Amino acid sequence: MRPVYTARGNRLHQALSYLGVGLLSAATLLFELALLRLFAVQQFYHFAFMAVSLALLGAGASGSLLSVWPRRRSPAGLSAAFAAAALGAYLTINYLPFDSFSITWDRRQLLYLALYFLAAAAPFLFGGLLVGGELMAAGRSPAAGSHRVYGANLIGSALGCVGSLPALDTFGAEGAVVLAAMLGCAAGICFALAVPSAPRRAAATAALAALCAAGTLALAHPPAALAQRLSPYKTLPVLAQALDARHTRSDWDASARLDVVESSAIHVLPGLSLRAPVAPPPQAGLMLDGDNLMPITGLAPGSPEAARLAGYLPNSLAYHLRPGGRTLVLEAGTGMDVLLALALGAEQVTAVEDNALVIATVRDDYGAFTGGLYTHPRVTVVNRSGRVFARGVAPGSFDVVIVALTDTHRPVTSGAYSLTENYLYTVEAFGDYLRALDQDGLLVVTRWLQTPPSECARTFGALAAALAGQGRDPAAHLLAFRTTRTMTMIASARPLAGDDIERTRVFLHERAFDGVYFPGIQAGELNRYNILPEPAYYRLFASILRDPEATYASYHFDIRPPTDDRPFFFHFFKWRQTPEILATLGRTWQPFGGSGFFVLIALLALVGLASALLIAGPLLLQAARARRQEGATARGEREGIARARVVLYFGGIGLAFLFVEIPLAQRFILVLGQPVTALAVVLFTLLLFSGLGSLTVRRWPLAWGMGALVMLSGLYPLALAPLVRWMLGAPEAVRVGLTVLALAPLGYLMGLPFAGGLRVVETQRPGLVPWAWAINGCASVMSAVLATLLALSWGFSAVLWCGALAYGVALIALVSASRASGVRS
Repeated sequence: MRPVYTARGNRLHQALSYLGVGLLSAATLLFELALLRLFAVQQFYHFAFMAVSLALLGAGASGSLLSVWPRRRSPAGLSAAFAAAALGAYLTINYLPFDSFSITWDRRQLLYLALYFLAAAAPFLFGGLLVGGELMAAGRSPAAGSHRVYGANLIGSALGCVGSLPALDTFGAEGAVVLAAMLGCAAGICFALAVPSAPRRAAATAALAALCAAGTLALAHPPAALAQRLSPYKTLPVLAQALDARHTRSDWDASARLDVVESSAIHVLPGLSLRAPVAPPPQAGLMLDGDNLMPITGLAPGSPEAARLAGYLPNSLAYHLRPGGRTLVLEAGTGMDVLLALALGAEQVTAVEDNALVIATVRDDYGAFTGGLYTHPRVTVVNRSGRVFARGVAPGSFDVVIVALTDTHRPVTSGAYSLTENYLYTVEAFGDYLRALDQDGLLVVTRWLQTPPSECARTFGALAAALAGQGRDPAAHLLAFRTTRTMTMIASARPLAGDDIERTRVFLHERAFDGVYFPGIQAGELNRYNILPEPAYYRLFASILRDPEATYASYHFDIRPPTDDRPFFFHFFKWRQTPEILATLGRTWQPFGGSGFFVLIALLALVGLASALLIAGPLLLQAARARRQEGATARGEREGIARARVVLYFGGIGLAFLFVEIPLAQRFILVLGQPVTALAVVLFTLLLFSGLGSLTVRRWPLAWGMGALVMLSGLYPLALAPLVRWMLGAPEAVRVGLTVLALAPLGYLMGLPFAGGLRVVETQRPGLVPWAWAINGCASVMSAVLATLLALSWGFSAVLWCGALAYGVALIALVSASRASGVRS
């Protein structure tokens, strides 16, 4: 195939090539986001981080291959290879018997994990080879520019991000993989149409069109071979083994996979008193991403059975203290706390749930089973994020605010969800919930009881910090009690009065619940029913109230209250735990020896090794070969310095791009409500405007643009907190629009460094173009994991400042190169 960019500059061929690059880039981003969802469903949430790293690893390896093997390959052939590799990667991941829980003692699992990596990275390798090859070809032609190819790449990627939401909604993650393969074939058709030879053009176009038709058929009638298989440790496959289990529903939207199983074995009533005079009601189990079992309870809200059951659940204390009030249930899920509120006489219940599929399942599919729970005249169901809703309501709107316990018990030693950002339990969140209460209101939070105390202690500390932030004495406003498996904490808008305490004492005694803390609690009221060796929870809670900072510093786990800047509620790791974790490695059924933090460290080591082998290794060999040819000449020394500047510049901007992109995507989850939605909108904005920046890079002095980028990246952490608080109360369309407006200037400036730096390299040392592409990819691979590690330890603002610092290093390298060459950048 002859180069698309000829000396005469065929405009039609150029347009087809740009379109092909855009389609292939859209397919790559769609596949990446589908892979993120597939990993989260099949394994656990921390494996979703592999998707970003693998995408960058494949792209970086492509630059390395182009550097040592610069011959241009057929773009149509690479597009077809991407499509085949995407389907092959999904089938490999789906059918390979990888077991993350046994990786420490089953050596085969290391091989399976390596195959996971290679299979999933292959599509991104082919995509990178295509885009990198087009960049090189464009740089050699006076009729085209690499900035246009890079702009098409970024804009196509942006469209792939925004298109992922309807694709996941309509076809699920499995179908999104098929759609990504079809887009790859469509890109191949564009490149095939640019082939001068008519027979070759017709043959390639017909073959790729046939593949697109096969993909359309697979979307319309999904074959059984594409059905996703889940880890045997997920709740769904475990529950499916019950003798009378019936899998009644399975559906996807952009945020989650939903499944419902009916079985007589389902009994989910967290904290139910052992003195409850009722039999467990019939329940179905609803799961999101194959886990996180939520019960759909078969009781009518007005039935006597519902009233008797509700009176023996922990949250019913709120209705004994504040009867007949207006209730807000946040993250209502399948409605257990809504049923409880109605059964105990709440005047009006507002149920806020962010997953539309959950609402539709309870309201429509199980409406008769639940006695019309979500269509009850005293219930208002709102499909929105709990934080967004709470921020938007008028102060004093509710008498009782319930933060529902809708997630399953997770042992603190597993660390399986420690990488999950959760804005529902931050100090700022509890402040919003307290503002929604009237002057006599109660905020109720129930969490699972952990041994040693961790999750409940973090929640108690966050409640205390929120009260203190509003000028209230936490010791006078808080109470806590425990059941056999749960801890319930209540924060009162006013100091708890004597009658509140007496009612609480009676409530706890009648249900055999143990008091943990309330004003005036006596030693004899601790540890009476569910007896522990010592009153560890009381001592820890009292210590938090007395001296929180000293308590957090000395405690074995990290139980600092989460904030919106560091919202990792399930992350309890401290470095001092390392010897204990290593000592139990391979000797416990817990998957990752104590903390998901070590998953990231292991992943960082893996991607570092892969980067060294696939990216840096070939480049270093090429550099050593060049040095031997040049010898110890002045020219050789100058080439070495030039290569060092290329490494600093493109490595710096590779680190910086992800250091800015990832924390912004995670921070805007709070504003946009769903992780996948936030990722799609943030990536769409940054990539789209980066593409525009790339297309217009020749209009600006690069050094000035880089300087503006360094300043803006450094200012964003200071502006984000007030901006996010202001945006939370706005309608959804306004929040999306404001997100785009807030990120557009930064995105535009982020598009300048790579395109502008590549232009400099093309002009001065064109042989280093693939080197630059590979170094950028290698740095990006590392930064994807480093950004998460830094956010877990120090928060999103710290990661953004690290991004500004990395851009600053790149700017210094650029200025140095400009002075050495005498050319103004």
